[in-house]
Formats: sequence, structure tokens, C-alpha cells
Amino acid sequence: MRARPIARRHLAAQARRGQRGMTLLEIMIVIAILGLLASVIVVAVMNQFDNAKVNTTRIQVKSIEQALHQYNVQVGEYPNQGEGLRALTTPPDGLKPFLKDVPKDAWGNEYMYFTPARKGAGPFEVVSKGPDGQEGTDDDIRSK
Repeated sequence: MRARPIARRHLAAQARRGQRGMTLLEIMIVIAILGLLASVIVVAVMNQFDNAKVNTTRIQVKSIEQALHQYNVQVGEYPNQGEGLRALTTPPDGLKPFLKDVPKDAWGNEYMYFTPARKGAGPFEVVSKGPDGQEGTDDDIRSK
């Protein structure tokens, strides 16, 4: 009967010798791979976040364009430069407002309104300064 427990201990000792942990080098390689994966994911998510801001601003510009066209239909003209986009929230002659409030672009900047349009054809132009906040750069978002 005594031989049995000794055999079990011998087998357990052999099993432990066969097991080995991860070396420091292996752990460092795994950490490096995880770091690379995390950085790729962060860059992809940030690019999508930036694209979402651009798309949101384009949608807002379209909404402002539609409100300006409705204003023109009901009032008979577009707001002048002095009235600006605020005319859409407080129209003349007791008309219902065309916008609840004038939104800011996705970067927190006010939209610019020009009548007549500076670039392109049309009676007006609505412009966001875009991500860089500078007017007149390639990333500006404007009405058509």
C-alpha cells in the first residue's frame, strides 16, 4: 500500500517538470503585439470620429440651406448679410421660425453666411471653417 502514494508523487513531480512558464522575452513580445494592435485600433477609431464630424457638418449645412430656401419662399427674399442666419430663428411678420436655433459646426464654430455667394453660383453661401478652424483652407465645408 505504501508503494502507491510514492508512485503518485513521482508522477506528479514528472508532470511539474514538463510544465514551464513563459519567459520574459515571450511576455515582452506579447505586450509589443498587443501595443501594436491597440495603436492600429485607436488610429482607425479616431479617423472614423473625424469623418463623422465632417459628415455631421455637411448634414447641418444642408439643413441650413433648406431653411434658407423655405425662408425665401415665405418671405420673398433670402436674409441679407446683416440679418445673417439669425433671421431663420426670428423671421419677420410673425412667421414660424425655420430653425429652433442656429447650430454650430462639429468643431464648435459658428457657420458663416454670405449673400450673394462668394464662391460658386447662387444667392447665398453657408460655410464651416472645418477641422482647422481657418477660413479659406481646403478643409472648409460649404453649401453648393
